[in-house]
Amino acid sequence: MKTLLLVAVVATTAAAVLFLQPPVSVGNSYVEVVPPDLALVGFTFANWGLRPVCITGVEAPPGLAAELHVTEFNGTMVVMKTVDEICVGPFSTVRLGSLTYHVMLIGNVSQIGKDVKIVLQLSDGRKIALTAVKGVGGVHVHR
Repeated sequence: MKTLLLVAVVATTAAAVLFLQPPVSVGNSYVEVVPPDLALVGFTFANWGLRPVCITGVEAPPGLAAELHVTEFNGTMVVMKTVDEICVGPFSTVRLGSLTYHVMLIGNVSQIGKDVKIVLQLSDGRKIALTAVKGVGGVHVHR
């Protein structure tokens, strides 16, 4: 009986943690500099919890502004739009990059050396720092 009670307490605690503050991870980050004043940051965002988690903002280094963007295709037109949030469902992974959702850095991109550090703001109040390494992440179209 004690073992069953202990298992129930552990399972309830785990479920509460997975719901109240879902574990998340960020990986495979990169930054593509598009001179003279733009850079795109892509990465993989994983939500291992029981409820959605949204990226609601981004903090950029001094001299740069950051926006959440999505690339949309409408026939022969490619349009970049700002979005208020990028949400990831429970037990899901989203790959942000050039032809989908991404972080756009605007400003003096010549200051980006081999990498850039940004901070993601999440809907539950947490902040996740990531370092995006300069490299080839994909094609970026901007009109």
